[in-house]
Amino acid sequence: MKVTHGIKGFVALSVTFSSIILQVTAVPAPAAISKKLANFTEVFSGGFRVSRTAVTWLESDKKDEDGLYVSQDASGSLIFKNIVTGENETFVNAADVGVKQADVVDYQIQPDRKFVLYATNYTKQYRYTFLADYHVFNRETKETVPLIEDQAGDIQYAGWAPKGDVIAFVRANDLYIWRNGKVQRVTTDGGPDQFNAVPDWVYEEEIFGDTKTLWFSPDAEYLAYLSFNETGVPTYTIPYYMASQKNAPPYPSELELRYPKVGEKNPTVSFSLLSLKDEEAKPEKIELDTFEADDLLVTEVAWVAEEHANVIVRTTNRYQDLEKVLLVDVEKASKKVVRERDATDGWLEPLQAIKFIPGLDTPSYIDLSDESGWNHIYLHTVDGSKEPVALTSGKWEVSSVVKVDASRGLIYYLSTERHSTERHLYSVSLEGKKKALVDTKKEGVYAASFSTGGGYYILSYNGPLLPWQTLNSVDSAKALQTLNDNAALKTKLANYNLPTQTWSTVKNPEGFTFNVIEYLPPNFNPRKKYPVLFAPYGGPNAQETTKTFRTTVDWKNYVASDPELQYIIVVVDGRGTGYQGRKHRAAVTKQLGKLEAEDQLFVAQQWRKKAYVDPAHIAIWGWSFGGYLSGKVAELNSGVFSLAIMTAPVTDWRFYDSMYTERYMKSLETNKDGYIETSINKSEGFKNIKGGFLIQHGTGDDNVHFQNTAVLVDKLLQEGVKPHRMQSTFFPDSDHSINFHGAQDYLYRELASELYEEKMRKGDGTRGHQWEL
Repeated sequence: MKVTHGIKGFVALSVTFSSIILQVTAVPAPAAISKKLANFTEVFSGGFRVSRTAVTWLESDKKDEDGLYVSQDASGSLIFKNIVTGENETFVNAADVGVKQADVVDYQIQPDRKFVLYATNYTKQYRYTFLADYHVFNRETKETVPLIEDQAGDIQYAGWAPKGDVIAFVRANDLYIWRNGKVQRVTTDGGPDQFNAVPDWVYEEEIFGDTKTLWFSPDAEYLAYLSFNETGVPTYTIPYYMASQKNAPPYPSELELRYPKVGEKNPTVSFSLLSLKDEEAKPEKIELDTFEADDLLVTEVAWVAEEHANVIVRTTNRYQDLEKVLLVDVEKASKKVVRERDATDGWLEPLQAIKFIPGLDTPSYIDLSDESGWNHIYLHTVDGSKEPVALTSGKWEVSSVVKVDASRGLIYYLSTERHSTERHLYSVSLEGKKKALVDTKKEGVYAASFSTGGGYYILSYNGPLLPWQTLNSVDSAKALQTLNDNAALKTKLANYNLPTQTWSTVKNPEGFTFNVIEYLPPNFNPRKKYPVLFAPYGGPNAQETTKTFRTTVDWKNYVASDPELQYIIVVVDGRGTGYQGRKHRAAVTKQLGKLEAEDQLFVAQQWRKKAYVDPAHIAIWGWSFGGYLSGKVAELNSGVFSLAIMTAPVTDWRFYDSMYTERYMKSLETNKDGYIETSINKSEGFKNIKGGFLIQHGTGDDNVHFQNTAVLVDKLLQEGVKPHRMQSTFFPDSDHSINFHGAQDYLYRELASELYEEKMRKGDGTRGHQWEL
């Protein structure tokens, strides 16, 4: 969709091909031949970013403080602001704090507002985790003290309890409690193979996506936490050639990472409760016996009480298709299974969606489930004594719950009710009465951030037109004020001629519907022939085709805009991707990559029939799962795709981590043929692809190991793939994001170069040299 000043409508088109139905929604691009085109440097300059207002709402149960949020000014002082009135007051003057503000990476305000916890000396660890030092600032005495005296940038997590002067923190994989300056060590067995209250690598990456695995009870009298033992988990060694040093050391440093691959031993998980009422109390381990220890995963922990009566532990089997939900009675230290599910038709996503609803006569909570075939909100009694009640239903999905307002008896959520590529904001009462908070007659992708008391919310419109944000009251249908209209970006974009984006749907012969985005180059001429670049991700439950604002200077727009490239970009969400129901998702179970590649090929076969497409130059590129998918497409040897680029790809699912892979592929022992079929192991497509293929990978990738690329390249060498077909680029010490020492700039320049060479290629790419034969 092309956004320009003065264009408010859209054009709806319908085109029918054999075996497909294509429905298109588009905004026509204006004639703007004299306007500028985005250049390569601008892609990475950040000058075309959408402006967004994000606030940290102040935690408070006082009605007159609803709408307060905290922010930092340029000096580092903490300011309390009223989002409705605009009034503000200085909460902490930066000059009073005994830490260098330039070093501060995070701050947390104690619930009683007597203290502020500052994080400094930051060192990134993995995707979410980091190490830091922490200091506690006393607002009354203006004193700043270290969280623990001998800290040395080695605190893995620190955070306040919801009440009182208590901090839980983790150091060297041991849990500690800080009480107004006094430190209590809770665990003593922490070490390289024992993680307490923080996740190990695989639980961080694939289950929790967080820095911690500890949860305070609402009354702060108990702390629940998970521990992980990695004894016996195989180690993967990652060499670092530069080791972040200016000059390379004579011998590379090495990271010994416990990384469970398919069929290998997983870390064992345990659950413990710690009473905070007694400073001498020891943690009590609650035995998790829903599955055998080597077949047990914990995918969620959630308090379901107003104080501390009950906590839920959601458990699954290793393959994440059988679920047992445990209810723990804290005072009695007893447990029982209150919910079970057999999901062997697919898998269970670790959504962590349980939210307790205080104040009800029967203690209850909500959760998300796709057991009906579509992801919806269900109301459960805590003790499981009643059947769950569906608060939403239909052939559409709830994408997320954004606020539970117990005082008003309302749940606010985003859903795909209008279309799977859109997100509109609704509320539903506990009786199931639904209300839209935005105009559902208009297409859109919305998000919302609610104040602590639930009286106000920031409504963010994220596309397809120019994004804006308003402040709203739940008691009024009209916005209170506009917070952000991106007027400056609108003015800047008016000087540029950018691609037009169109959203469409394509139906395959089996009846599955695929969402598609097409980027047409500026000054598009339907009488010309353009090369095409398919740019999928395509991973399970992912979605790339949302109707977010895309008329900005990013990589896809650049490739479509550059006069020497002018590629049409096509993004397809095939089978396995999210927000079109469980049948659409679960179709790829036990055959990850097979159907996804077929779907990319199917859409490409339709696109190459278009009058404006050059059928001899159709490329595909992707990163991570998208890189894997590019390789699977090349492997099909279809003759449709003429260039494949794989960035940081998986090439054999046996090489990837167990918790992700086995969720979708199940057991290597029982699905051996499936693992063989879904690995990239057929060379003919790589031998025959006319424009060749490129593989890019970082040698320090802790997620998708460089091993994947090394093994594939070796296999293709053995199979006789020639140099004019195969190129590979490795990036020393770069992780999965490939950005160490400027690597990402080089990576994108190399992509542009490859696409240019493909566009200019004549014939089958050979030049008659002996070494090409």
